[in-house]
Amino acid sequence: MTEINQITPQNSLNYNLDSFGLLTLEKLIKWTKFVGIMNIITGALYCLTILIFFIPTAIMGVITIFMGTKLTNAANHLQFAAQNKDSISFTTAMDQFRSYFLINGVLLIITIAFLALCLILVIFFFGSIMELFNESGFDYSISAMLSLI
Repeated sequence: MTEINQITPQNSLNYNLDSFGLLTLEKLIKWTKFVGIMNIITGALYCLTILIFFIPTAIMGVITIFMGTKLTNAANHLQFAAQNKDSISFTTAMDQFRSYFLINGVLLIITIAFLALCLILVIFFFGSIMELFNESGFDYSISAMLSLI
């Protein structure tokens, strides 16, 4: 890979941004760094809870730290690209963003699948409990409760 400090005319990034565009890019860099650092801190806290909650939190922590480093790397490359108009750094930053959003999207799909599985299990067990009440002769209707009053 080309060293980040080697800027040649072939890899010069050509863009025309007005002051609002530059301000937006600067804010994007700052927020990307902030979210990346917060992901790293959160991931470290997850990893520290391995003593209490065991392996799953450590796995979540490592993934969160990895995602945080992707964001901080993207912010650094984007800042370098904006200051030096370097297309290689810009491409690297976009690849880091792509990787971050890919991991985030996969984790969201896994979360939705896990929640759907939990919902199916809750419905199944709720049905089993209701069947148990029906077999025991328990009348759980509102009219039966009102007659007790």
